[in-house]
Amino acid sequence: MARDLKEAFFRLDGAWASFELGSIRRRDDYLKPFRVLRCKIDDQVDFQSPGAPQSATEASVLIEVFGEQELVAASGRGPVHAVDNAMRKILEKHFPQLAEVKLEEFDVRLLPYEPPRFDDDNGAGALVRVLGIFSDGEDRWGTVGVAVDILQASLECIIDGLEWKLRGEQKH
Repeated sequence: MARDLKEAFFRLDGAWASFELGSIRRRDDYLKPFRVLRCKIDDQVDFQSPGAPQSATEASVLIEVFGEQELVAASGRGPVHAVDNAMRKILEKHFPQLAEVKLEEFDVRLLPYEPPRFDDDNGAGALVRVLGIFSDGEDRWGTVGVAVDILQASLECIIDGLEWKLRGEQKH
């Protein structure tokens, strides 16, 4: 048990907003301001372009806000930026204060893991930890996403970063 707690803390180190959201989400009276239901990312890299390889990324996101589902697509400079842009297209209509929130730092790390076990479900079996530092011009907060998939971990980090700004605003 102590090892599990130590590993959980290591994954949350620097991401107190995610830690607190985990506690807040367990409360019976907490209503999530939004839910990401599905995300699809199309990322293409052209290695034959003159100069450096060129990337074109588009993400579509299905989000539930106030009981209604909305689907939107957006492009970006890579998959994380495209997903963030798509989410904001929907969320900033309902929560204008999210326009103030900026992702200032983004750190990706592989967590220590057992020797590689390659299989169809888990890839190499390594967990990816994504740490994001957000700011709204007044406050700064850190969030984390952990998954075997870097995009899933990134999305969890972004969701927590945006939800942190909205915590306590139960409008539905």
